[in-house]
Amino acid sequence: MDFIKKSMQKIEVKDENSGKMREAENGWMNAKKSIDDAVYELGKAYYEANKNNPTAEFAEQIKNVNNRIKGEYIWHQYRLSLDGRRLCDKCNSFITSDSAFCNRCGATVTPIDFSSILGTTNHMQPTNNFNQGTGCPKCGKKLVEGAKFCEVCGTKIVS
Repeated sequence: MDFIKKSMQKIEVKDENSGKMREAENGWMNAKKSIDDAVYELGKAYYEANKNNPTAEFAEQIKNVNNRIKGEYIWHQYRLSLDGRRLCDKCNSFITSDSAFCNRCGATVTPIDFSSILGTTNHMQPTNNFNQGTGCPKCGKKLVEGAKFCEVCGTKIVS
């Protein structure tokens, strides 16, 4: 809705009505913003109701939004991987990037292929040795402090 913003240029009037003009200008701009907000909410509601419907009226636009969401996910995970971390896809806990299992919920963690954003082939998330703390009773891998599951073998840690 950039066309609305471009048409909302400030008008300066220097006379006894300038206070009223400013008030009217602000009221008009707020009314236009409320329209933008309502259109956004409508679009968001339509998207949420149809995001998995390939026959929806605006299927191409929905596909575009879904692709952008996937891209944002990959960029976010890539950013975290540079610090040796990632988010668990099941519980959204921070885990180390070389985890095979989430240390909070025990979910299997699949490596992420970053080649779609980096323009390379088979560029997987880096591995690290950020694991610190006591060892797993099954495989011996050092555990992250507070881990409920081993990130390597998935063994539940009894505390």
